[in-house]
Amino acid sequence: MSRSQQSLLRDYGIRPVKRRGQNFLVDTNLARAIAQDCLDLGDEILELGAGGGALTIHLLESARKVVCVEVDRHLCALLTGEHGDLPNFELLEADLAKLDWAATLRLAGEKPVVAGNLPYVLTSKVLFALADHRQVISGAVFMVQKEVAERMVASCGGRDFGILAVVLGSIFDIRIRRTVPASVFWPKPDVESAVVQLVPRGSWPDEEFRQFLAVVKVLFQQRRKKLRTQLRSHFKLTPENIQSLAADAGVDMDLRPEQLDAASWRRLAQLLPRKERP
Repeated sequence: MSRSQQSLLRDYGIRPVKRRGQNFLVDTNLARAIAQDCLDLGDEILELGAGGGALTIHLLESARKVVCVEVDRHLCALLTGEHGDLPNFELLEADLAKLDWAATLRLAGEKPVVAGNLPYVLTSKVLFALADHRQVISGAVFMVQKEVAERMVASCGGRDFGILAVVLGSIFDIRIRRTVPASVFWPKPDVESAVVQLVPRGSWPDEEFRQFLAVVKVLFQQRRKKLRTQLRSHFKLTPENIQSLAADAGVDMDLRPEQLDAASWRRLAQLLPRKERP
C-alpha cells in the first residue's frame, strides 16, 4: 500500500515553503479523480509543479508519458527517488516563471495534456502561455483558486467577466469539474480551490490571435469606460471611423468592455488597426 502524501514528505524531510505558495494535495481520492480528468484528454502529460507527486503517481499508472516540472530541489529528489526507475516518467527541474514553453511541450509529446496545481502568483502567466500554445496541446486540467475558476467561466456582463473569460473562453471549452475545500491540502490555504478542464476548440491564425489579445488587454485597462471613448484614446479613431467600425463589427460603441461578448471582441479586433502586443 502506498504511503500517504504527508508521510512521504515527512520521510524526505520536506516541509511546505510559504514563499513558493506550496500547499500539498493530500487527498488520494481527489488526486485519482484529477488524474482521470487528465487521462480523459490524452495519455501524454506535462505536469506543472509536481510537488510531492500526489497527482504524478496516479498519472503514471496509465499514461504513456509523464513529464514533471518542479523547481524545488528537495521535491525533485523525492520525485526521482519514487518514480525515477519508471520508463514513462521524466523530470525537468525548472522554474515555471522562466519556462521555455515550446521546448517543454515538445518534450512532453506531440499534443500533451497540461496539468497541475497552480500557485496563485503564476496562474495567469501559465494560462496565457497555454493560450499562446493552444494548437499544440490536447487540453489542460488545473487546480486553481475558486475565484480564478469563476473568472474563467464568467458570463458577459457579469461582475467577474474580464480578460480571462474573454481570451480563454474564445479558444477553450472551459468546465469547472469540481470545487475543492481547503481541507484536502497541507497546509490548509485560506481559500477554496476548483479543478478546471480546458479543451481547445477551433483554430486561430497566430497573427489574428496576437491582435485579439493585444486589443482585449488594452481596452480592459479601463473596463468602465465606453468603447467609443477608448477607441478615440488608444487607436486615435475619429467619430466617423468609430461609426463605420460599429456598423462593420456589429458592436454598440456605447458598451463597456465587460459588456462585450467574446465573438464581438473577435470581430472588433479583426477590424481595428494592428496593435503591438503589451
